[in-house]
Amino acid sequence: MNDDGADLRTNRKAIYSVIFGAAAFPFTFFGDFFFFAFMLGVPSVTCGIYARREIRDSKGTEDGDTTAIIGITIGATTVGLVILGYSHLLPG
Repeated sequence: MNDDGADLRTNRKAIYSVIFGAAAFPFTFFGDFFFFAFMLGVPSVTCGIYARREIRDSKGTEDGDTTAIIGITIGATTVGLVILGYSHLLPG
């Protein structure tokens, strides 16, 4: 709620960020599906970044900053694990 008692709406991109991150993370544990984890992890991070920017620019009319941070964290962790997994598979 904001100061006048009205409910704030959660930014949709923040929600999408968490959804993409939650969908991407399990794929990091299946070696054949690293590609899907990466392809869902990157939009999780980008949606979260854009959501935080939109929330900041909304001047208090939108909520969801914590949701966006959670999505960014899950997505970045997923992308990092995919990169580590692929670097382990490289020869030499």
